[in-house]
Amino acid sequence: MSNLFSFSDRVALVTGGGSGLGEFIAEGLASAGAARVYITGRRPHALEKVRQKSPGKIIPIVGDVSSIEGCKKIADAFVDLEQKAGVKDVRLDLLVNNAGIFANEGLWDDATATVEQIRDALLQASDVDWARVFATNVGAIQWLSAALLPYLVKAAKTGNGSEEGRGCIVNNTSVSALYVSRHAQGHLYSASKAAAESVTLNLASKFTRLGVRVNSIAPANLPSEINDPGNPKSFIARNRDRIPVGRVGKAEDAVGAVLYLATAAGSFVSGTCIKIDGGILVGA
Repeated sequence: MSNLFSFSDRVALVTGGGSGLGEFIAEGLASAGAARVYITGRRPHALEKVRQKSPGKIIPIVGDVSSIEGCKKIADAFVDLEQKAGVKDVRLDLLVNNAGIFANEGLWDDATATVEQIRDALLQASDVDWARVFATNVGAIQWLSAALLPYLVKAAKTGNGSEEGRGCIVNNTSVSALYVSRHAQGHLYSASKAAAESVTLNLASKFTRLGVRVNSIAPANLPSEINDPGNPKSFIARNRDRIPVGRVGKAEDAVGAVLYLATAAGSFVSGTCIKIDGGILVGA
């Protein structure tokens, strides 16, 4: 029981690790005893700032997950860096598919908007925006999970890896994937996160028999780069007063859920979504 939540000496890879929840999760895993936490992103300076917080433990990989080729390159870079660190039998204990983007979507006042204003708002995000958001928020989950699958399987099947929670995938989706209301706007982002939940379940149905568990966390009301409490249009700002637990979420709330899913504590859990929303779904 003493090792129930132990993440000591494990290897993780977190996409979108240069800011927001990805940064918090990477730092949390490093603090929990990880041997190495690889973080990916497109901005070298952002990754370097995170690396400096845990030098030697947090290792940047500059890359773009929005294409199959980009995901393959990240997987190759991970293997290369592990081998350069002296690891002969490369394994990956945890993959956190965290990278996510959004496009500017039109908003309207539900009480006063005309039909024309609603139409124009719904057409603000272009077809290019839709393709770009879905590539990063949905496609990348399957592409990178597939590219790294051999190393996840190896971690799960080595020793008591499966019982220790090794070799697992955690996808960061969003409560917006599960939240339907006439007041909820931002259809493109919500649709991409709902699709990410579907990919999570489909991968779980295929990977679990290989020893690789696949789960998701669905945060809301947690500060992040795309959910800034200081931005009055952000989800967190618009819903702050409706959070049943009476506070805005903290980074630790997400880190704790990831550690549960990635350790012995959650080793019997696959195909599950943990909602980290302060009760907004049930209290709305």
